Amino acid sequence: MSRFKTARALIIVCSLALIVVAFVASRYLQRKGTAEALLERADELSWNNQWMAATPLYEQAEQLFNKDGRTYAALYAHVSQFIMRAESEPLPRLLLELQRAESLPAAQVPDTRLRILVIKGMIETNYDASMARQTWQQVEDLALKHGHYLLMSRAMGEQGIAAFLLGDFAAAKTLVRRAWIASECLRDPAAHVRYASVYGAGLVELQRYEEALKVLDEAIRTAERSRGVAYPSIAVNSKIDALRGLHRYQDALSLADDAIRRLPATALDAHMFQILTSKGEVFSDLGKPIEAEVRYTQALEYARKLNYWRGIAQTGGLLAEAYEQANDLPSALRSINEAIHANEQLPDELYFVPHNLAIKARILAKLGDTKESRVLYEKSLTLIDSLVATAPTPDVERELLTQLGLVYKGYFDSLSKSGDIAGAFRVVEKARGRIEAQALEDHAPVLPHEPTSQEQHIMQLNVKLLETNRPNVTAELQEEIDRAELQSGGPALASIAARKPLSIEAVQEHLRPNELVLEYVLADPVSSVLAITRRSVRKYELASRSTIEADSLRYRKVIHDRQMNAALAATLFQELLAPVAEYKTNTSVIVIPDGQLHLLPFSALMDQSSYILADHVVSASPSSTVLCLLRDREDATLQDPLQYVGVAAGAGPSTKPSVFLKSIAFLRDQQPSPLPETKAEVETIAHEFPASSTVLVGTDATETRFKGLPLVQYRVLHLALHGTVNLEYPDRSALVFSPEEKGPDDGLLEVREIRNLRLKARLVTLSACNTGVGPIGESDVENLGNAFIEAGAESVVSTLWELQDRTAERLMTVFYQNLSHRSDKAAALRDAQLELVRAGLSPYYWAGFEISGDPSGIL
Repeated sequence: MSRFKTARALIIVCSLALIVVAFVASRYLQRKGTAEALLERADELSWNNQWMAATPLYEQAEQLFNKDGRTYAALYAHVSQFIMRAESEPLPRLLLELQRAESLPAAQVPDTRLRILVIKGMIETNYDASMARQTWQQVEDLALKHGHYLLMSRAMGEQGIAAFLLGDFAAAKTLVRRAWIASECLRDPAAHVRYASVYGAGLVELQRYEEALKVLDEAIRTAERSRGVAYPSIAVNSKIDALRGLHRYQDALSLADDAIRRLPATALDAHMFQILTSKGEVFSDLGKPIEAEVRYTQALEYARKLNYWRGIAQTGGLLAEAYEQANDLPSALRSINEAIHANEQLPDELYFVPHNLAIKARILAKLGDTKESRVLYEKSLTLIDSLVATAPTPDVERELLTQLGLVYKGYFDSLSKSGDIAGAFRVVEKARGRIEAQALEDHAPVLPHEPTSQEQHIMQLNVKLLETNRPNVTAELQEEIDRAELQSGGPALASIAARKPLSIEAVQEHLRPNELVLEYVLADPVSSVLAITRRSVRKYELASRSTIEADSLRYRKVIHDRQMNAALAATLFQELLAPVAEYKTNTSVIVIPDGQLHLLPFSALMDQSSYILADHVVSASPSSTVLCLLRDREDATLQDPLQYVGVAAGAGPSTKPSVFLKSIAFLRDQQPSPLPETKAEVETIAHEFPASSTVLVGTDATETRFKGLPLVQYRVLHLALHGTVNLEYPDRSALVFSPEEKGPDDGLLEVREIRNLRLKARLVTLSACNTGVGPIGESDVENLGNAFIEAGAESVVSTLWELQDRTAERLMTVFYQNLSHRSDKAAALRDAQLELVRAGLSPYYWAGFEISGDPSGIL
């Protein structure tokens, strides 16, 4: 059914709200009896989100239904117990059970099938939002078909929540608003509380704290005035986090104390655990570790009573850090050991182990046990490698990569403080290579399934690695895990960088006399940069990650608003470049960025009153190892028989974007802007390559035509195309070609397709919008440019924001003219940018272009 028809059905239902029964319709209730009464009461409780109170009733009802042979009702009651099981059992295992339940004959009864889908959708929301969105669509359709209008309304709201978690904010806003209105019209306060709670929690994750407070307050107020609705634990805990984010710590503590006074008698232990953990985090933010210790200790008492292993693993780690902050290292060690032991009780969910191992490694280093500390850091990194290789969903993968960032930075700091700069460099290079390799893999969600023999083998190796304290056994297990992971393959260049990062000495051999590599590691409270030249390597300490990233975001916003802030540009120069003595004597700077530095236009920083590109050439590379590997394969790009291919889609009035392409732009909350100047751009540049060039413009600029060219033979690829970023699945970020009605391709050249192209190009230019932008992890940005490097390109010019079309054409034309005069690539781009600087244009018009990969060499 279309969205329009569904919305109309909701309007009709609203007019009949007074005669709708306000709980889940159940055909079983037509037959009265003890089992039916239990089920009816359990449904009332669960409808109001009181799952803990409902679960024992479902269990009793299941037993009674089984006795008299009503398997369809017993199955209904059985799967209804899964929500509470999800608090302590692995979600994939529960989803696999639900899949099996769907295939049973008893599941063919409409209400039982609907119930299975509802439980499945609720669990999937915490497992993978894309899967949940599809399941809730099934619930909506089936509920409408069978007249369950309240459930249909809730299913629409749940789809909105899933869309929000997927970053599809436009669809989320529409769906949640409709469901929200329907919940008021249909007198369904429990749904109202859930939508507001989860939506507000999502806003907190996005750090939109003020906006989140309004939504969360509404959830709390609605729950307080609605009899029978469950205590709004998600809203209360999310509001505490929002107040923490706004540094309103006293308000956060007052809310927590008030929440404890209002807690219901049922599920008291679980709620107390959550709120006490939140209070501990507030005291940690305030720099009061003793107060934090007390709250974490109290929270853990409740978690132990519940055998809540996930809670012990997480809060135990927080308690260890609080003891560490108070310099009570023996207590910190005891706490982290308990947290790691709790991790071991959930072998299917080892995702928090690496972080806890890194905490223990840090504590041991402070206790003077450097050897064991390094063993634990290595063990943690090996576990992350293994877990990332088998991560079932993008959410799990991102969590692991975030932990990888935290672990390698701790290890980097430990090694560099001990004077082992070479070891510190190896760790950071290996981590960046691993992240880059993972970013370029094709990772769709893995449906719950019985573990394969390889997955079981890796899981067993992970548990053995966690349990052993013998260094020789640890080394053997690490090698065996590495071999098992290699069986799944991976992108060659990034995988090499991850598994065999080059030494500092090898990197220095690849550098030219005037080159300076700056490898940044952002951390709190102190960041670092390794400055590497042909003859020296030195580590410098910088401002905190929080300070640098806040200033970087502010400056990027200033530039995007087409303004200029010389003081802020100079501040960033002082934070990032001024401390490095080698900067003054080396004119070619190659930046290996970290975090938000991936999106910072270094060329627009100011040394006193001048932009640094006035006397320095600035470029970027994913890692030092990748830079060297690119230089090693440079000879293969020197004999290209064809010189140039230029592609410009959307260049002309006859080009009409397909419905599919419009839908992509809609999800990004904007319409695709026309690119009228790109035709002239690619044709003008073609004149610089008179020997052999190919130009595809307008309706000829299709994905099929482009992929049909002998791309491996071209020296230069110039693509004046829109770029679209997929935040949930970065490997599906794409360049947008002209639509084709009957062709085999969809017009989107995705990252996963780009990395499989065979290229030997010396230069790929992506001159349109946002092609250098992507989701930022702890130490990398997942973007289109890196995919072209993986495919074989030596260097890539991309953009950090949407550009003014006419100015971009001018800059690109001058860039290629400079190249034709035998300037090297980075210098040619710098000189083209300087022309716009001299014309008085703000950084918005020129600083968004950056060159990555190997910036040296002429065409």
